[in-house]
Amino acid sequence: MSDFTSNFWSVFISGITLVGILGCLALLWISGKTKAMTDSDNTTGHVWDGDLREMNNPLPRWWVGLFIITCVFSLVYLYLYPGLGTYGGSLKWTQTDQFDKEVARGNEQVAPIYAAFAGKSTEELAKDPQAMAIGDRLFMNNCAQCHGSDARGSKGFPNLTDKQWNWGGMPEQIHTTIVKGRTGMMTPMGAAVGSSDDVRNLANYVLSLSNSPHDSVRANLGRAKFVACAACHGPDGKGNQALGAPNLTTGVFTHGPGVESHIVTMINDGKTGVMPAWESKFTPEQMNVLTAYVWGRGGGVPAPTAAAPAAAATPAADAASVAVDNGTVKFYFASGKSDVASGADKALADIVAGVKEGKMAVVSGFVDSTGNAAQNEELAKQRAFAVRDQLKALGVAEDKIELKKPENLDAGAGAQARRVEVRLS
Repeated sequence: MSDFTSNFWSVFISGITLVGILGCLALLWISGKTKAMTDSDNTTGHVWDGDLREMNNPLPRWWVGLFIITCVFSLVYLYLYPGLGTYGGSLKWTQTDQFDKEVARGNEQVAPIYAAFAGKSTEELAKDPQAMAIGDRLFMNNCAQCHGSDARGSKGFPNLTDKQWNWGGMPEQIHTTIVKGRTGMMTPMGAAVGSSDDVRNLANYVLSLSNSPHDSVRANLGRAKFVACAACHGPDGKGNQALGAPNLTTGVFTHGPGVESHIVTMINDGKTGVMPAWESKFTPEQMNVLTAYVWGRGGGVPAPTAAAPAAAATPAADAASVAVDNGTVKFYFASGKSDVASGADKALADIVAGVKEGKMAVVSGFVDSTGNAAQNEELAKQRAFAVRDQLKALGVAEDKIELKKPENLDAGAGAQARRVEVRLS
């Protein structure tokens, strides 16, 4: 958005541009009409070094012609192309359109190369020497400026070869990070923690989570203060990929060294990091190759086997558990209880990401068909509310959560009926 509230500067720039061109033409006309005082020998009377005299000859016609052509060309150019303030030119040419056309032409030329990679998985592309050579060029030209030519990052920019992935290191998570970008924000927490001593104690406790050098006495004193951090980093400090909150138990600190002074600064001042979105720069095929290259650098998490989801989808007989089945997160509850199973944050990561992209989280409760119907229905509501609160704790706004009336589509009893499902719509 412009900082100006009127078109004054547009008119001003247009005015001085046109006045400059017309002034050149006027100067040429005046110089051609004005007669200087000359001596009988057609000199101006100026003499240098005794013999060098200034003649009063008219301008050469070829020079005058070129000068006029230049001025006319300038006027024609300003009519056709941008140059007069906000006037866009009669041809409507813009740098953006020119760039887009050149990119499209370039993508069209390389399309046959990428066609050879169509249909291949990330793992297959990572094993393809040609794909990795192309991925290396894409990375060097676009990513190395921040993450380094060896992908090991630098202060403020993550190392892509280790196992610390704030937003997830599986192929689809890396792909989403590249396509959509990420914004990670550590809010200033000094005031919430307490005094400067409290902040130092908490910093030492954070360092103790990864066995980094720390003051054990201060760490013990800071343990209780970690409750201010648990909402994002988890009660065990192992992070939350749905929020981009890093795992504090690895000893990897992207924005500085693992020392007390740095952690204190982070707690007091916070930090915001932005990974830009690249979906407008690359084609889908280029995205896939770049994803495979980043994943193949060694830090990515292996994709789960096809059998893994099916094994996880079977709930224990009478214990809380959670599973992901074709994008739907299924929470199973112990009989008569509404406690959410551990691992809920990781299971809901894709749901949270989908809500951030504008989708709704739909929470459906199911009831057991045996026993007291009213009690079962109330218990189903409490379980749905528990899952809703879990989503809110992960940063999902309440107006982005749709609660559906408890239902029983299974017409049965047991763990399958005692469940809550979460999906995107």
